[in-house]
Amino acid sequence: MSQWSQVQQLEIKFLEQVDQFYDDNFPMEIRHLLAQWIESQDWEAASNNEAMAMILLQNLLIQVDEQLDRVSQEKNLLLIHNLKRIRKLLQGKYHGNPMHIAVIISNCLREERRILAAASMPVQGPLEKSLQNSVVSERQRNVEHKVSAIKNSAQMTDQDVKYLEDLQEEFDFRYKTIQSLEQSDKTSALIKQEMLALQAMLNTLDYKRKEVLSKIGRVIHEIDTLMSNMLTEELLDWKRRQQIACIGGPLHGGLDQLQNCFTLLAESLFQVRRQLEKLDELLTRLTYDGDPIPVQRPQLLEKVNFLLYNLFRNSFVVERQPCMPTHPQRPMVLKTLIQFTVKLRLLIKLPELNYQIRVKATIDNNRRFVLCGTHVKAMNMDESANGSLSVEFRHLQPKEMKSSAGSKGNEGSHMVTEELHSISFETQVCLYGLTINLETSSLPVVMISNVSQLPNAWASIIWYNLSTNDPQNLSFFNNPPAATLSQLLEVLSWQFSSYVGRGLNSEQLNMLAEKLMGTSILDLIKKHILPLWIDGYVMGFVSKEKERILLKDKTPGTFLLRFSESNLGGITFTWVDQLENGKYNF
Repeated sequence: MSQWSQVQQLEIKFLEQVDQFYDDNFPMEIRHLLAQWIESQDWEAASNNEAMAMILLQNLLIQVDEQLDRVSQEKNLLLIHNLKRIRKLLQGKYHGNPMHIAVIISNCLREERRILAAASMPVQGPLEKSLQNSVVSERQRNVEHKVSAIKNSAQMTDQDVKYLEDLQEEFDFRYKTIQSLEQSDKTSALIKQEMLALQAMLNTLDYKRKEVLSKIGRVIHEIDTLMSNMLTEELLDWKRRQQIACIGGPLHGGLDQLQNCFTLLAESLFQVRRQLEKLDELLTRLTYDGDPIPVQRPQLLEKVNFLLYNLFRNSFVVERQPCMPTHPQRPMVLKTLIQFTVKLRLLIKLPELNYQIRVKATIDNNRRFVLCGTHVKAMNMDESANGSLSVEFRHLQPKEMKSSAGSKGNEGSHMVTEELHSISFETQVCLYGLTINLETSSLPVVMISNVSQLPNAWASIIWYNLSTNDPQNLSFFNNPPAATLSQLLEVLSWQFSSYVGRGLNSEQLNMLAEKLMGTSILDLIKKHILPLWIDGYVMGFVSKEKERILLKDKTPGTFLLRFSESNLGGITFTWVDQLENGKYNF
C-alpha cells in the first residue's frame, strides 16, 4: 500500500494535520494524482543536488501533462482547469530554483511519515498530552461562538442606528415645517397639537439614543472581555504549540481559526466605530439638554480605538519560524551567509490592507550581525493558498560584522551555540484614520558558521523550546532550567519521528533512559525502593533548591526522597525538624 493510501485512512484529527502543510507550494491535487510516482523518487537527495532537482522538476511537469491528457479525454472540466493552473504555477515558481520544490516535497513526505507513526504509537508523552487538553478544545469552541454572537450584536445595532436616523429625519422635517409657518399660524390648536407630538417624538429620540449607546457599550465590553481572556489564551496556546512543533512535536494548526476570530472582531470594532461616527453626524444636526451623545460617545470611541490597537498588535505573528531550506528539520539554526526563509501573517484579513503593509526584517540590536538580501516586503493575499494576508522572506542571509580591528579573521570561530539571537519584524498599518505600529519577533535563533556546530546548536534550540514558553528570553542560557527525564525522552522520540519517520517505543525509551542516567539509579530503585517508587512516594529528579522550596513552611515530620546530586546511585532523605528554640530545620 502506498504511503498516500495509508494517509487517507487516518482519523480526521490526523488528516487535519496533513492538510496544514499542503498549499500552492505543493498542491494536494498533485500529491493525490501522482502518489506512487512521487514516492518512488529521491526528493531528499535532489534537495541538495541542483542538476538532479532540475531533472525531477522536468519529469514532474511531464507527469502533470500526462494527467492533463487523461482528464481531457474524460472531459473533466474542473480538473482540467486546476491542472493547467497548477502546471503554470509549478513552472513559474520553481524553474529558476528546482531544489526548492525538492525540499518542499521531501518535507511533505517526511511529515506524512511522522503523522503515520504518531497515529500508530499508543503512548503519548506529557508535552503532547498537554497540547490535546479537552479544556483547550472547549475554549476554542467558546471563542468562536462568542465572536459570532458579537458580530451579530454589532449588526443588530446597525439597524437600531438606522431606525434612529430615520426617526430623527422625520422629526427634523416636521419641526422645520412648523418653523416655516407664519407667526399667526403657530397659535392654532392644530399646531399646538403638533408641538406636543414633536415633544413626544423628541422624548423617543432621547430614549433611542441612550438605548443605542448602551448597546454599543455592551458590544465593546464583550469584545474587551473576550480579548483580555479567552482570545489571548488561544493565541498563547497556538504559540506554544508552534514551539513544540518546531522541535519535532505534533504539527500545530488553528491559525486559520484564530484569523477568523481576529478578523470578525476587527470588522465588529470598525462597524461600531462607524456607528459612533453616525451618532456624531446626528448630533451635529440635532442636540438638546441632557443629550447623551456628547457625554458618552468620546469615551466609547476612545475604547474602540484602544481595542483596535491591541487587536492589531496581537495579530502580527510569525507563521513559520526562520529555517534554512537545506535543513528543514532544524528550524531556528541559521548559518552565516546561507539563505533562510521565514513567513509572517496578519491575522486581521481585510481586503483594504492587501499590498498596503510593508514589513521590515532586522536582527538583534547589538550590531554583531546584519541581514543581507531583500529585507523589506509587502504583505499580500495572493501568495498563500488560503488567501491569508502574509509575507514570506526567502532570501535573507545573516552576516557577521567584521571585528573592530577591521580584520575579518576566522569568521565565526568564536561563535557560541548557547548564544541566542532574534529576528525582528516591524511594520505600520494605516486604516480609516488610524495609524498603528506593529512589531513581532521570531523565536530565539542560534547562529553557526560551520555545519559541524549544527548538533550543539540544535540541542540549544530543543532545550530552550522544551523548557520555556517565553518567546524572547535571549539570556535563557545564563541560568538554564532543568527538564524532567520524561520530557527529554519524549522530545528525543520526536527527533526520530520527524527525521526518520517513526518514534521510539517504550522499550527503546527505557534503554535510552538507562544510557542517559546510568544503571546505578535504576538498580537502586529496583533492588531497594521499588514499592516506594511504584506507589509514587519517591520524587526522584528534583534539585536541592527545589527541595527546600517544597518543604518550606511544612509541618515537622514532612519528608521527601530524591536522587542524590553528589553520589550517583544514592538517594537523599530530607525531612522537616523542629529545634528546641521553635525554629525549623531541614
